[in-house]
Amino acid sequence: MTPPSNRLLWGLAWGNVILHGVGLAFALFGMRPGSPLVSLPERMEYLAGHPAGWTWGWGVWMVCSLLLLGYVAALRACLPERSPSADLAMTLTAVGMGVDLLCDVVQIRGLPLATASEPLFLSLEALVFTGGATVANGLYTVAVLIFTLTLRIGPGARLAGFATVVFGTAMAVAGMIPSPRLLELATGPTIGFYSLWTLLVARDFK
Repeated sequence: MTPPSNRLLWGLAWGNVILHGVGLAFALFGMRPGSPLVSLPERMEYLAGHPAGWTWGWGVWMVCSLLLLGYVAALRACLPERSPSADLAMTLTAVGMGVDLLCDVVQIRGLPLATASEPLFLSLEALVFTGGATVANGLYTVAVLIFTLTLRIGPGARLAGFATVVFGTAMAVAGMIPSPRLLELATGPTIGFYSLWTLLVARDFK
């Protein structure tokens, strides 16, 4: 019989997989027209209309950040004894989530309202671009690295974890350069390998 904590871990793993997949779909179809991947006049015109795809897309990513923290907390609870490294990973994830949620709220409410002023729009856009891609995602990436290095997991989960870290680091670098194109290229693999990592880690904790 699977312990309750492991059942919760499996449920949160699948929740992460499904919601992150939905988030990627929104990123491609509802959020891309408002991103720096298109010209400034085009994205400002798009966001001025408060498009539903943009709002719902960022809303989904907000839920994704909550699910990520939930998974990390459940993973920590599965450990047989207290682990300072797991505590650190959870703290980093919680801080990253706080930054992520704040940036997402600005994406939803701030950017559409700032379309009346190009300098304000560009300032807010730069802030949330680096805040989300570098700060929040960077903290998530370090947390995954800590777990991957310290948990007793199989080679498949470890490989998926390291792949998540590699592409997550590319996302963090993209936020600093800044490079919207690099962020676009790195996001899919990061989410894909992270989703695989959650499932494989949950399997190894059966």
